[in-house]
Amino acid sequence: MTVAGRVPSPSRLLPTLILAVVAFQVTLTMVTPALPAIGAGLGADPGALGRAQALYAIAGAVATVALPLSDRFGRRNALLLALVTGAAGSLLSALASGPGLFTAGRVLHGIGVIALPLATLVIHRHVPEQRFGRALGWLGMVSLGVSGADTLLAGWLADTYGHRILFWIMLAVQIVAAVAVVLVLPAETLDRTVHPDASGMTVLALGVGSLLTGISFSQSSGWTSPLVLGTVLAGLLLLAVFPAVERGVERRGRQPLARLRHLRSRSTWPLLLVPVFGMGALAGLAYFIVPLYAQHPGGLGLSATEYALFIGVPAAVLVVPCAPLAGMLAPRIGWTRVLVLGMAVMTAAAIALTATLPILIAVIVFAAPLGACFFGITGTAANGLSVLLSPRENPAFLPGMLQCSIAVGGAVGFSVAASVLTGLGTGQAAFTVAAGVLAGMTVLALIAATLVPSPETAPSKAASAR
Repeated sequence: MTVAGRVPSPSRLLPTLILAVVAFQVTLTMVTPALPAIGAGLGADPGALGRAQALYAIAGAVATVALPLSDRFGRRNALLLALVTGAAGSLLSALASGPGLFTAGRVLHGIGVIALPLATLVIHRHVPEQRFGRALGWLGMVSLGVSGADTLLAGWLADTYGHRILFWIMLAVQIVAAVAVVLVLPAETLDRTVHPDASGMTVLALGVGSLLTGISFSQSSGWTSPLVLGTVLAGLLLLAVFPAVERGVERRGRQPLARLRHLRSRSTWPLLLVPVFGMGALAGLAYFIVPLYAQHPGGLGLSATEYALFIGVPAAVLVVPCAPLAGMLAPRIGWTRVLVLGMAVMTAAAIALTATLPILIAVIVFAAPLGACFFGITGTAANGLSVLLSPRENPAFLPGMLQCSIAVGGAVGFSVAASVLTGLGTGQAAFTVAAGVLAGMTVLALIAATLVPSPETAPSKAASAR
């Protein structure tokens, strides 16, 4: 795959890619402060909201499995597809009169998660190596939205006009981003000799989707229900046969989605475990437990506007300096060290938040570092490592798997949080237990981060070079 048109300058390319990432991020950051308003407007309880959020993440996980298709059909075309699908999701969500249509809209929104790995791959192709880390930092800067302005606006609009206007705003942003991509990103000359591993992608996508669907429905149906047992067992079976499918692809002389030696490598599995546990904790805490608890009459009793102002905005503002700083430091002190640093601070903040949940000022102080550290520091380092550690013969492998792991983590985090509240109610003890379980996931993510090798010593890169 080569570029057919003139390559744009970084001054035009980077803002366009940032806008495309923002078009996805607002589907998360603008929904979070409005969750109680959405529930009230659609007649949805916390279980229904948690299920919609989990399916949003599941759709993202399935979409990222298909990221290698962009090797054949082009990064630009894939990015446009993500934006158009997100726009359709915004339209459905704006028109929804009940939880069902809203959930369908969230599923379409989730597909847009591929915007970030696509942007990362485009940057790595067109931006000079010495500016790669800094460019990733700028992308990471908007990983929590537009410096908190979107979160604050969403809270005020939800309080004043209801939740529907939020989705009309998202639709407008997605349309503008799609137009910018068409005008700025160069058309690509597609290599029709590239044949992505369709069988591997299908088995992995169905396995991940089935497993996570079962987990997400366990909160309402119970683990012994036929639906939950069937989807979980089907997912585990598909994931179990995935290595055999890949061996078959490799024996036929085709490029598999994942070579088994890469899956076993320390360059792969520890890096993928970091977002599974880290994003799980972040999604459950920052995007579900905290906004519900903060606006619950028995919790902090804030309005949506107050939640956005006191809790949502500080996190988004904090990520602004963290992400570019991480991007500048990573090439100098080591990508893995920055990865570990971000998870260490996030872990400390999650534990402190759990211990001080009933105290407003403590929630304000400890909630802000969660998203800023994960997306701004750990996320910036992880995105860079996914490109630098990915096998040379399959550059989209780790970026796609990393975003799949982030989406998997989100689905698990939403499901865990919603399951605790469904089982224990919405009292103080239930919120504290849920926060404690999610804080424990950050510890697991920190351990995984310490096992990620540096790009210079990564065994998979050495193997690829031979």
